[in-house]
Amino acid sequence: MRLPVTAPLVLSLGDPCGTGPELVHKAWAALRSQTDYAFAVLGDADLLASLGPVRPIHDLSETIAAFPDGLPVLGRPLSAPARPGQPDPVHAPHITGWIREGVALCLSGEARGLVTAPIAKAPMYASGFRFPGHTEFIAEL
Repeated sequence: MRLPVTAPLVLSLGDPCGTGPELVHKAWAALRSQTDYAFAVLGDADLLASLGPVRPIHDLSETIAAFPDGLPVLGRPLSAPARPGQPDPVHAPHITGWIREGVALCLSGEARGLVTAPIAKAPMYASGFRFPGHTEFIAEL
């Protein structure tokens, strides 16, 4: 017997120039009819809309209702264009901000877990990121 979903997952977009945007859309397409696996993305809604249907949401509580119709996105826009395949340190504050916000949503109980899309480490290091990866960064939050 499955327990009802009381809170959705939250997913940080990862590097907007990398595989994250495509991966989250593919995950949504594969799971959209199964609201037990509903998730919302913290990331740039316009970037994600260029890849497929999105449903902008303002609160995680809207995730499950929006999930079957489009990728639920808590829009956190980029300050510079994302060029696929060309990671840029300018996006590092957004990437870490999305992760930080995802952790906060989990700690508050609004999200039941955080999934992180891949990050490109070289541009992160160029921006001053001092952690080997997501896990160590999250451990410091």
